[in-house]
Amino acid sequence: MKILRIFLIFSLILSLLTISLPIMAQEYPVPRNQAYVYETDTKYTVFDKANVFVPRGTQWGSGWHQVANEWDWYINYATGENIYWRITGWKYSRDRLELRWFVRKGVTWNDGTPYTAHDIVFTIETLMKNPDLLGTVHVANVKSVTAVDDYTVSIKFKNPEYRFHHKLRMWGGITVVAKHKWEGKDPRDYANWPPVETGPYKFHSYNKDLNLFIWERDENYWAKKVFGVSPGPKYVICRMAPPPDIDLADFIRGGVDAPLPHIFTWEMIKAAQKRTENVVLAPYMDAVSQGFTYNCAKYPTSLRDFRWAIQYLANRELLAKTYPMAEKSYPTMWPWPDWKALDKWEFPEIKTKYGEMLKYDPKRAEAILDRLGFKKGPDGKRRTPKGEPLSLVLLTRPAPDLGYVHAKHLSDELAKIGIEGIIKVVDPGMFGELVNTGNYDIAFDVLDVAVSFPNDIYPFLDTYHSRHAKPLGEYQTTGDRMKSRLKSKELDKITETLATMDPDSSKYSLYARRGLDLWFRELPSVPLVEKMFVQVFSDKYWKGWPTEGNMYHVPYQWWPSFIFILFKLKPAS
Repeated sequence: MKILRIFLIFSLILSLLTISLPIMAQEYPVPRNQAYVYETDTKYTVFDKANVFVPRGTQWGSGWHQVANEWDWYINYATGENIYWRITGWKYSRDRLELRWFVRKGVTWNDGTPYTAHDIVFTIETLMKNPDLLGTVHVANVKSVTAVDDYTVSIKFKNPEYRFHHKLRMWGGITVVAKHKWEGKDPRDYANWPPVETGPYKFHSYNKDLNLFIWERDENYWAKKVFGVSPGPKYVICRMAPPPDIDLADFIRGGVDAPLPHIFTWEMIKAAQKRTENVVLAPYMDAVSQGFTYNCAKYPTSLRDFRWAIQYLANRELLAKTYPMAEKSYPTMWPWPDWKALDKWEFPEIKTKYGEMLKYDPKRAEAILDRLGFKKGPDGKRRTPKGEPLSLVLLTRPAPDLGYVHAKHLSDELAKIGIEGIIKVVDPGMFGELVNTGNYDIAFDVLDVAVSFPNDIYPFLDTYHSRHAKPLGEYQTTGDRMKSRLKSKELDKITETLATMDPDSSKYSLYARRGLDLWFRELPSVPLVEKMFVQVFSDKYWKGWPTEGNMYHVPYQWWPSFIFILFKLKPAS
């Protein structure tokens, strides 16, 4: 009996150890206390290439985009500050047919070669000479590009240009490559591996079995001399996130510093807070607001007043309180996030005029529908003026997508006033197909990022220009995110005027306000709530993370601007 008892205890211990093994964090090839570990949701398939000119030429989430590659300048969207990084500035000619680009002296590639005007000229010329490469759309208006000297670029245009400086900003479209490495190579085949870049980290290794990349701090990093900054962690480990139970266990024990907020849910964060004190929260708005878009080419959502009637059924306050992806969100009227850098586009006149109109008011919705002839029958169901049953197809991705939550809400509200809201749930690929061909009445998703990154209202309004609208059933690839197919001659005219104006002029602001007023009047899309992510960090090994009370930089670990956070990190002990 005693032997049996000992055997049973031993078996129980062994079984517990066996159960525990799958949720133990993997051992890393470099010292954990010297590494910053972050996650992606992407399975790595490209392990030996950093070529921005071809499809599948780089691996998203590998770290190359985040800590090796750099851009000429950045916008800190949390503070509104322009960060002139590899350049000192730019200047357009009075007629806007030339741009002078001033390169900062002292910037070097990670092999020690100076970063100069010749690299920028080479990159732009490569795109101009090879129209089949990715990125050629960004040089369509370039007539010529030359190096005035080693640190000055002259870019001349076919037509007046007002926004080319954004092409060389973070995620602007033109990634500068090292002339001394790429010259004489076929840009379609050259691997650029290990990558020669200007960023603070150099390639160290990758492990296909563990599905991770490792980058090592460049001790000769140019910004260390020029700006006096260098990242705290010696290594950066980029790994694909494991299943949620393992991910949570890893975070609790300090196996990962920055999980991906798309998949490290609010419930997981709350569970972690109960198990460890090493939890730092940095809730922040995504680059888009969440809402829905009308199919403006399909009856009855083609009717402006009908669109306004339906928006009165959206209870933004309720949706913000029941937001599933964070502790809280906020109702919004703006089709962009509440970033400080974007405050200048939130005109007081527009807020006063439309702020009170974009409210939950079912009675007002019913009054408009009655006026339009969409009246209730004896059965309480509304019909079109021709007597046909009124129903709307609400297109969304599956739960737990936030769009599904909002589609369910609107469907319930529609039912209360006699309209059938048919929720059509499809996978992300099919969602895109149906949106692009106009097979929906109302589509639920994030709205467009066109304002956010360039911090300019023109690209946003331009996505709603009539030239993008294709007939129903015909595939549409350009325009706003959900292909509203809006047609408004007044809005087109304002947008075309803005295209020829200096965004920094006071006159531009006047036309921008008129354009935004027309957009709200037409209401092709309806903003609902801020899309909040809670970026969570572990401070077991590193301190200095941004927080809700000290949001010194956008906290998202997948952004290329995350290097400015790495510069702030210090060992926790």
